[in-house]
Parts: sequence; C-alpha cells; structure tokens
Amino acid sequence: MYTRIQLILLTAMLFFLPAIEPVGSRTRAREEKQPRPAAREAGPSRAMLIEVRNLAYDANFRNDQAGLRAAIAAIEPLAVKPEVASYAHYYLAWTYWMLVASQIEEKDTAAALESAARALGHARAGLANRGADSEFQTMLANTLVANGILDRARFKELWAELATVRKKALALGPKNPRAVVMDAGIIYWAPADQGGGREKGLARWDQAARLFEDEANVPSADPLAPRWGYALYYGWSANMYLSMSPPLTSRAKTAADTALTLRPDFWYVRERVLPKLRE
Repeated sequence: MYTRIQLILLTAMLFFLPAIEPVGSRTRAREEKQPRPAAREAGPSRAMLIEVRNLAYDANFRNDQAGLRAAIAAIEPLAVKPEVASYAHYYLAWTYWMLVASQIEEKDTAAALESAARALGHARAGLANRGADSEFQTMLANTLVANGILDRARFKELWAELATVRKKALALGPKNPRAVVMDAGIIYWAPADQGGGREKGLARWDQAARLFEDEANVPSADPLAPRWGYALYYGWSANMYLSMSPPLTSRAKTAADTALTLRPDFWYVRERVLPKLRE
C-alpha cells in the first residue's frame, strides 16, 4: 500500500499532467515579441535540439506517447555534443517525465517506473554542469517526485533529497515560474503537518501567474532555455480551483476557457477538466 504522502504526491502528479505550448502557438508569440538572432544563428546541434524539443512539446500536449518516444530517440545523440549536452539531458529528463505522466494515466506502472528512472538519470546528468541553475534544479525536483511515488523502496531517500533540491531551486530562481509551480503543487497536496494545505498552496500557486506573465513579456536570451508552462498554467489552475472545497467553479471556467483559447488541442482540459465543469 502507498503511504499517505505517496498517495498525495501521486494525486498531485496525475493532477499536474504537463502539456506544453510549441513554437508557433499564440502563447509562444506572446513570449517572443521580438525576433531572436540567437535562434537564427544557432549551430546545427542547437537548431536540431530546439526543433526536436518543440516536437516533444507538441506530443505531450496531445498525450502522444509515440511522439514523445520519437523525440527521445532524436535527442539522445545530442547528449554527447558538448555545446548542447546539458540541455539535451534536461529535455530528455523533461520528455521522460511527460511519458511517466501519460503511462500513469494508462495505469502502466512498470513502464512509468522505468521512464521515471530514466528521467531522473538525465536530470542528474544535466545538472552536473548546471548546478547553479534553478531550471535544472527544478527539473531534478520534478523527477524526484515521480520516482518517489513509484519506487516505494526508495521513497524516504528520495523525499529527503527532494527537500534539499526544492530549496535550491527556489533560492536560485525565486521568480522562476516553473520553480514556483513545483513548490505550489507540493504545498497544495501536502498535509498540514507537512507544511501544506490547499489554501496555502493556492495562494502560492497564484503567485506564478504574474511570474509567467512577466516572463512572457521578455524575449528569451537563449532559445534553448526552458520557457514552458504559460498556457498549461491555466489548465492546471482550472483543475486546482475545482479541487477546492467548495469548488471555485467560476474561476475554473475562466481558466479553462483561457487555456483552450491559447491551445484548442489542450487534451487535459478537454478530457479531464471540461467533464468536471459539466457535472
């Protein structure tokens, strides 16, 4: 049997099934108001990684496991290229992490555990040369959560490490919206005696909205740097509002409408959130 905290984290992981907006979407256009010379002048390895990463984003948005695996196969050779190795490992970790969520959705625990282990390995490899980067610490935290809920024998060990990594991610990037979302999710689903609670988590969660908006208004200095999470924030928000007691239905509907305006193919909103709003 799962422990109480494991069940909380498993529920949280299913709740936060990530879906990412690709280049070319309305959201991406808002993120990049000006042309980025760095993207146009990128070397072949960087250009390839950007292209394949975006394909992984699309596949995840549509819950396409075959697409996620194809992206993994295309990114793996780039992990030995010094100029992109760290980010290749980051996006391999990210893509395997997405695959875990999809496999849990299908109740394929064995496959999810294997993917989670691979995600964690790549997160550690990416962090090797980027230990002072909040994005890499945040990705490690996300993969630790995935492994902690699936590998019960290592739960205490991984949970202890997660506490340290979570603090590092927030210390290095207090205004990093992805770090704040990670932090808010843990607070929201954790019991009160673990420093959590839904009201506290929701308050923390709402802080990420402004951070995503601020990020969207500034062109990215590096086209390889993570900028995911803007559109999906609204989809996650809709489910979070519905999970409150009593449900915040009006806020949930507004968030779901915003998510679908940004991405009409947001599968999680269509298949998980909208049915709840119709109940």
